[in-house]
Amino acid sequence: MRPLLLYAPNLKRYETDFLDSRKGWKSISVTGTYCAFNCKHCGRRVLESMIDGSAQDKIEKEVMEAVNRGDEGIILSGGSTLRGDVPIWKYSNLLKRYSDKLTIIAHTGVVKNEEIAMKFKESGVKIALLDMISDNDAIRDILGQPFTVNDYLNSFKYLKKVGIKIVPHIILGLSKKGLEGDLESIRLLQEVNPDALIIVGLMPLVGTQMNNSRPPTPEEMIVALKTARDTFPNIPINLGCARPRGKSYLEVEKFAVDYDIDAIAFPEDETYEYAKGKREIFLSYACCGNVVFDIFKVITS
Repeated sequence: MRPLLLYAPNLKRYETDFLDSRKGWKSISVTGTYCAFNCKHCGRRVLESMIDGSAQDKIEKEVMEAVNRGDEGIILSGGSTLRGDVPIWKYSNLLKRYSDKLTIIAHTGVVKNEEIAMKFKESGVKIALLDMISDNDAIRDILGQPFTVNDYLNSFKYLKKVGIKIVPHIILGLSKKGLEGDLESIRLLQEVNPDALIIVGLMPLVGTQMNNSRPPTPEEMIVALKTARDTFPNIPINLGCARPRGKSYLEVEKFAVDYDIDAIAFPEDETYEYAKGKREIFLSYACCGNVVFDIFKVITS
């Protein structure tokens, strides 16, 4: 079986005998809590949990502290501009000074052309994260955005063309077409040849318009993981950090172990014990998107 990578970035409080997220890569919002859109499933709440990097002095302080701590990388995120992209590139001069010391992983948002993609490249971004949505109705009605499925697909193409690794996220439970819409998102990505793929699940957040929405069931998450693995047998497939929790979802993690899913973020203690003896385990404090680099280090070590 493939090696199994377990991740614990500094995105939430997570302490086990084998991983402690306080040591993990930090997540910084370059826009603070601002976003041009007010997605029904997020409502800008996700930005509140990130470190505020909305000014030059703030982000420089965080980047320098990451280097001084010996962190290997950082996660840059933030709200979108009206154009769709997260304006990480506005700190390009600062970030590229540290790009040889830190692996910069970025949530890019929608990238409308190659020129914008190149701005991310010039900022030292090595890995780009962006949700893949297969449903124009969901983009309009849930995300509140004037974009299309093709805009999302083209974003990956532009980023890949300039030499950035692309790691799409599939948010199960977001499509208005149900599970079939989520699975269609996976299939559409064959057009862009992703470097890795991360499966996550809708987590209804208090204070958002989708607070009472139904999260994906464990069975639906297992179907999505199987579809992703079968569709993309030669790239890393991850069970990402943003997903429903609870006793019933332990079966999702066990399936991931048994079906050669490459990585799990914030695994349960029971999963760690279950994986012992089945697969060779490697621990990391990076964002799980870094699997595109980690997997080769593991294989060649």
